[in-house]
Amino acid sequence: MALDSSKPSAIYTLAQGGTQDFLHSLYNTTITGVGTAMVDNPALLKRANKKVVTNALVLALIDVATANGDFGWIQRYWNTYHCQNELTSHDGKVYGNYCKNRWCTTCCGIRKADFINRYFSTINDWPEPHLLTLTTKTVRAKELSARIRLMIKNFSRIKDRCYKRHRRSGGMKLIGTKSLECNYNAAKGWYNPHYHLIVPSRPMALYIKQEWTREWNKKEFIVGDRGQDLRPVGNTEKDLIEVIKYGAKILTDPNPYNKRKRKKGDLKGLKIYANALHNIYKAFDKHQLFVSFGFNLDQANKNAYSTKEVQEFENWRYNAKEMDWINTMTGKKLTEYQIDYQLENLLKEYIDLELF
Repeated sequence: MALDSSKPSAIYTLAQGGTQDFLHSLYNTTITGVGTAMVDNPALLKRANKKVVTNALVLALIDVATANGDFGWIQRYWNTYHCQNELTSHDGKVYGNYCKNRWCTTCCGIRKADFINRYFSTINDWPEPHLLTLTTKTVRAKELSARIRLMIKNFSRIKDRCYKRHRRSGGMKLIGTKSLECNYNAAKGWYNPHYHLIVPSRPMALYIKQEWTREWNKKEFIVGDRGQDLRPVGNTEKDLIEVIKYGAKILTDPNPYNKRKRKKGDLKGLKIYANALHNIYKAFDKHQLFVSFGFNLDQANKNAYSTKEVQEFENWRYNAKEMDWINTMTGKKLTEYQIDYQLENLLKEYIDLELF
């Protein structure tokens, strides 16, 4: 049977398709999100600063995970080290992909901005929003995971109990946002997991505080008034940021009782306790840290990230030595970032890897 010369053979079609795919990938790329403006934008310099901090942090976390035998965590930390290594610029904006890990300062910053954008208008419409902090007794590292699981379980019990009261007798319906955080006391080696909540009114905050105390003190005294804090929301955005710290503070004062007020950018005396942070991240693993309860957001408040294909673009690759992204074609630096002396000194001299 003769071949029909008017139709390409299967082999030729396959080759042609491969060539077309290659040329398509060469002259087209996919970008996601709204991008970050490249000119006169402080946010881009902040991203460079966060990248430097994150790289130093995860290298220390890799050392800690290796020493502790937590080998499953090593690749997760490496994924964050490579986060934002490749950027794409198009039409005056820069785009990148994210690791979305809790120890990535860049991803945490993006997540905070997204939460604020989604929840601000709802909370701002509440009649008298209050910020409530709920704590328990501090624990050692070996008890941290169990304490966090119990905190989540007990709060769930409180919600279920109050919901049943609301359904049966018209009791108060619980509404709010809740974020789980953990501080580290370097002087004593203690961990303080706690909740930050924003609720619509003071009576509701007092109600939740009362139920929290009762739930924990059924068998033994674990929760008292000390550590449970309640105050009106003065600035909705500022207090939302307080709630959405997303996990753990990277910088810690070795003296937790130091009452000196720090100005923005004052890093004197602070340290990074990598092993403590690793313990916190392990205890938080597979737990959702920020949740809302009792209400649903309007669809209009939900931030959707679109994806599109573009033809005119430039590629940038991160250079750890230069602490900047370099244009792969021109060699131009993206941000011209210069590290602050205090920060450089902290990252070189004050990352604590001690195992305890």
